[in-house]
Amino acid sequence: MVLDGPVTAVAFDFDGTLFTLPVDWAGLRAELGLGAGDRIGEVLQRFLDEGDSRGLEVVTAYERAAVRAGGFLPGATECLAALRDRYELAVLTRNSRYAVLDAFGDLAAGLTVVGREDVRRLKPDPEGLRIVLARLRAEPAGAVLVGDTYHDVQAARAAGVRSVVVRNPALRYAPEGAGAYVERLTADLLRPAGRLPSKGPADTAD
Repeated sequence: MVLDGPVTAVAFDFDGTLFTLPVDWAGLRAELGLGAGDRIGEVLQRFLDEGDSRGLEVVTAYERAAVRAGGFLPGATECLAALRDRYELAVLTRNSRYAVLDAFGDLAAGLTVVGREDVRRLKPDPEGLRIVLARLRAEPAGAVLVGDTYHDVQAARAAGVRSVVVRNPALRYAPEGAGAYVERLTADLLRPAGRLPSKGPADTAD
């Protein structure tokens, strides 16, 4: 095994890891009056810091609309089904919790979901992951975060949690520092995994 030690809980990132969420970024940027250089993740954090409920509601509406045009990534539902019987599962995302619940439908039963409505600081801050651990009654040493960007690796490291990176075709390189790298989600996710080409934090997605 690439990941050493027992695992009791597994948290997944949402967009780019479990689900593809084709948000109308051009429309969203226009409605919010954002410039080309404004990074969505930074804008979301500013909305949280400033208590900008209208801005957050607009982003949530675009995300929920995108769910209808999106879908689960290959292997995602099979992976979740296989792990449900062995581990406590959660989704940790900078997206809206409601977009996740829309996407999962009945599959959300028994799943802990922590979205941006539940935190003050978004990933890569570890706050959300610590909330997941508390809700699952899991120790950091027994938990794994599965994601696709350097934000996930950073959050896991800051919380003392192991991480697995799933290749995101939109990124040229897998982020450095994860405990394991996989090409895609599979039912045997936490069994032997290989390594992908890695670089630094430059290749991150919103």
